[in-house]
Amino acid sequence: MADWVLTTTDEEIEAALEEARNAPPEVTILEAAYRGEPGLEFLMLKLSDGRRLLIPREELGELKNATVEQATNLQIGPHGVDIWWPQLDDGLYLPDFLEHRWGKVPRGVAA
Repeated sequence: MADWVLTTTDEEIEAALEEARNAPPEVTILEAAYRGEPGLEFLMLKLSDGRRLLIPREELGELKNATVEQATNLQIGPHGVDIWWPQLDDGLYLPDFLEHRWGKVPRGVAA
C-alpha cells in the first residue's frame, strides 16, 4: 500500500474562494401565503431576487389532496429555501421547483 498525501495549493484555495465570492446569492423565500378562493387557488411567493410568483394549485402536487385549511397552514423553512405544510407532512424545495419550472430537466430524469 502506497503512502501519499493529497495537497491543496494556495493557488487552488484562492481560486475556490474567488469562485465562492463571485457566486450569485441563493434565492430565498421572503414571504409565502396560500389563497384558497373558490376557483382561484394559488400559492404566492415573494423571493429575495425581487420575483413574485403566483403558482396555481394544479401545479403543486404537494397539495393534491389538501383542504384549503391544510394548504393555508404553511411555514417557510429556517433557511428560506423551502415551504412546509405540517398537516400534510409535505413540502416544496424552492431550488428544485425553480429549476423544473423554467424548463430544465428535473433531478433524476434523463435528458
